[in-house]
Amino acid sequence: MPHWPGAGADSLFSTVNPFPQGANVTYASVRNADLGPLDSTVTSLATLTAKLGEMEQDAAAMNGMAHGSLWTGLNATVSKAYIHRTAGKFTDAHTQAEALHSILRDLLTDLRNSQNALRQMEQNADSRGLHISADGTISSSEPPHLTYQQAAVGSILPGREQVPAETLQAMQDVSRWINEIIDEAEASDRVAARALTDILAEGNGRFVTTDLTSMEDARESQVAQDAEAVVALARKEEKTAADWRMLGDYFALHADDPEFAGYVVDTVGIDSYLALAQELDHTEGVDSAPIRTGMASTLNTAMSPSIDITTHPPGSDAYTAWLSTEEGRSYERRLNALHTIGPERLSTPESWIDPVRDERKGYDFFLDLMESADGPMHDVFYYDMLDGMVAAEKTNAGIWVGERYPDTDTGWDPKNNGTDRLLALGARDNVEATTHFFDPDETDNLDYFIGDGKDSRTVFFGSDMVRDLFSDRTYNEAPGLADALETAVTGRALGGLAHADYEGHSEQNIRIAEHIWGSFADNPGRARGDGTMPDLRPMLGTLAADYMPDITYAANRSGSPHAADEAVFSRAHTDHLLWEIGTSPEGYEKVVAANQAQLYVAIDQAVASYASGNEESMRTAIANAATRSGIVAGIMTDATATARHQEQLAADAAHNADVDQWNFTVDLLLGGAIYGGLAAAPGEAAMAAPAQQMITESIFDKFRVDNSAQAQEQAIRQYGTSGAAYIDSVTAAVDAALDRHAVDPQGIDHGLLLESYEASADSGFDRGAKRIER
Repeated sequence: MPHWPGAGADSLFSTVNPFPQGANVTYASVRNADLGPLDSTVTSLATLTAKLGEMEQDAAAMNGMAHGSLWTGLNATVSKAYIHRTAGKFTDAHTQAEALHSILRDLLTDLRNSQNALRQMEQNADSRGLHISADGTISSSEPPHLTYQQAAVGSILPGREQVPAETLQAMQDVSRWINEIIDEAEASDRVAARALTDILAEGNGRFVTTDLTSMEDARESQVAQDAEAVVALARKEEKTAADWRMLGDYFALHADDPEFAGYVVDTVGIDSYLALAQELDHTEGVDSAPIRTGMASTLNTAMSPSIDITTHPPGSDAYTAWLSTEEGRSYERRLNALHTIGPERLSTPESWIDPVRDERKGYDFFLDLMESADGPMHDVFYYDMLDGMVAAEKTNAGIWVGERYPDTDTGWDPKNNGTDRLLALGARDNVEATTHFFDPDETDNLDYFIGDGKDSRTVFFGSDMVRDLFSDRTYNEAPGLADALETAVTGRALGGLAHADYEGHSEQNIRIAEHIWGSFADNPGRARGDGTMPDLRPMLGTLAADYMPDITYAANRSGSPHAADEAVFSRAHTDHLLWEIGTSPEGYEKVVAANQAQLYVAIDQAVASYASGNEESMRTAIANAATRSGIVAGIMTDATATARHQEQLAADAAHNADVDQWNFTVDLLLGGAIYGGLAAAPGEAAMAAPAQQMITESIFDKFRVDNSAQAQEQAIRQYGTSGAAYIDSVTAAVDAALDRHAVDPQGIDHGLLLESYEASADSGFDRGAKRIER
């Protein structure tokens, strides 16, 4: 961190600084800071400033009288000059005292506010189900008494103790607030220390005037100084390790400041800024990660406009009008610069030619930075960058050609697909922007990415067409697309957990879900992917799971949609697409789990309706629920059993193909020996070929496999096991609902109920298992 003299033990500030010299500002140090010395100093400075103000007025009056008098001559000239200088010193002393008083007063106010905020948070913690310890550790006040870190781990790892979702959310909120309070206290302390240093050092022991009349003035001055320092360091042709560390320190201090970010990015220039990131990658002897994070966050801040995507979506009249403002013009200039350099390979210094050949393009360096940022991209910025990348793809289908990132252990690195990398960031951080991007009422982006028409996505990867032609190398791994589509249909960030403000599916989410489902329903096999589109069956499994009530009605093909129906899916093809999803293990698991949950909900609702006293209506509702979910369960069982059966047959075929190849090779190797041996015997030459075939087949038949019977038996067993398990699930759901709603089993015809739902469950499962004709 840059060191400013005056913040040390020999400075004036050290006598009033409430934090131990050189210590980190922490929860405990802020909460328990003794602000008494600082308060006394502020009070003393207020008195001193007032006195100096009076003395300044007296000196000004004396100066006025001297210069207004009729006194002339050499003595008069010398004396008037001396009086004028003396009066000026009183003015400088008053100005300097005012600045010192103002800055320390603002610091005192900031630290008191921070202390009060922390103490108020402690008092309110219990109402949130939390406890905050003396060192700021957050824990749950109710069993299990987990710290925030333990609760966070428990929320993602199975088998760990967990706290309720609302308690975990409260922990996250309080942790964020505490960090913000401590950061603000630390920033105020740092700015005040540096400001006092600048003021006292400026006159070198003499009173001088100063422009730093408040803490805010000091902040702005320091940001401007540091921004200029960053530009100077960035422009150095040969940077030392110390230069890079200094850059990292400045970025760490000011990356979130819009004035700093805008000045640095505009003055350095977008192309040179990305080249600086490239230079950092090829610099040894420094810890590049925090520097890259600082650079990323600075660029992010410079591209974070004051507008919101919900009110100013790109392409709207409001957005276009905003672009004509000063802020909008600056944003658009930077955005255009990014898209101009994006498809281009950055120039490589001659000194790099031999040791390294960096083929990355502007977009690659931009994405490297964004993946390193400590905060999300602004929604509008994210949308505009993604929209620009798609436009670049449409203009140049070979924009991503080349292994700019080397192969991984599993083959081609999907980082070479720049658009997919950005989609992955949006799936995690930009829910609203991702949803806007895929809304079929606003854009054609869904058809571009998952359609099969003439305007659908056509891009090329790799760099060796001959190698690709004679190998099984593929380029269809696109995790970002699958994640982004999941986000767009659920309205939730990657991971699927509903946040505190989540209100369910929006109209946009529903439109996107219906469009995606319809895109694959007519031709479900496309969901397995192709040369450039990934296997989207797991994503479709998430869609089906999130819209399971609507999916069960669509798969049933009959009956009226339920009252809560929100999405309309094809009744003619939903079962076929479900079956295709079920051939993927991940898709199967998602749909089966959601179907089970929906079964419990539907049966619980059916039992709840019994409060009206209509037993027959309850029995019918339970039977219908068992049938609908049974059809889905049957379809999924048939899909996964068939897939496992086909996999076994395919494995046998692949193995036997290898055996056949060796059979052919050995035929060639042994043919001469067998033919020569038999031909040597009189009359046996004609028998050479049949003998060779008999010998090699007798050898290689032992290596060939046929597991078709076992695979078929396993599939049949899976049908039976799954069917019985489904009926057991229905029984458990009914028992749980009856118990939850306190329905007396003696007060209903339990035998008739059991017979009804078991028959419906069995019938539904059987219909589903036999639904798909192959």
